Amino acid sequence: MKQNVVSREYKVMLKAERFVGSQLALLEKARDFWNIFKDSIQDIVIDTDGSLNKVKKERIVRFYDSSEHRLRANNYVFRERVTLDTRKREVTLKYRHPDRYISQDRELTAADVKKGKTKFEEDIKLPFTKLYSFSTKQRISENKSLNKLKDIGELYPALKKQLKVAQANDSIDIVGNFTAREVIIAGADFQIGKSPKMEAECVLVVWYDEAVEEEKPVVVEFSFKYANEREEYDGKAAQRAYDVFGRFNDILAEWVDFEGPTKTAYVYSRS
Repeated sequence: MKQNVVSREYKVMLKAERFVGSQLALLEKARDFWNIFKDSIQDIVIDTDGSLNKVKKERIVRFYDSSEHRLRANNYVFRERVTLDTRKREVTLKYRHPDRYISQDRELTAADVKKGKTKFEEDIKLPFTKLYSFSTKQRISENKSLNKLKDIGELYPALKKQLKVAQANDSIDIVGNFTAREVIIAGADFQIGKSPKMEAECVLVVWYDEAVEEEKPVVVEFSFKYANEREEYDGKAAQRAYDVFGRFNDILAEWVDFEGPTKTAYVYSRS
């Protein structure tokens, strides 16, 4: 069944060393980056608004997989997020593939359909590499165990069809024995479409190693995203987003970690 691409998200890995320091210092550096970014795109976009000046979320992030990385080998990732203030747990099963029609041909429904939220998105990274991402997230209880692949299968029943019976009993662990403390900084956007009005929301995602008491990020990602539930994207708006993204190859290149791994790749590189 055809899935609408409900959002298009452009992601850039930045040099983490530029964001070392306390949370106050981090916010100052995020604002500095935004000001430079904003100035660099004034000739492309219709308008800019706000700044990267507020912490939107703080949470713990972990990925789970078998020792053989069976999920990753089949283009799946399974992630848990725990909100720091409420301690609520949320898990996401995601399937990514560069071919849209392969990615959308998945069954990712949550066991309790009412608890699950499914979306189909397009992720874009430098220079202009696309992945189509089909995912379902859902809340889980505080005492839900995540010890075997079949525990994930209980949450996403169709996954069982992708796994052999023997594999379902494989133990799973936190990938790379790595837990990220994630800080998301938001508050800024830029306009790329007039009629209808379309804005790209910007966020800075900063990861720290939860096991290390340092104010030194291990990964920093800047992203901007625009969305339409019916996949009605105007060519002029898309051109503006494309041109903005291109600025990271020239004017903004000194901020970019061109060799830096994505967040998921970073986690798996540790195992």
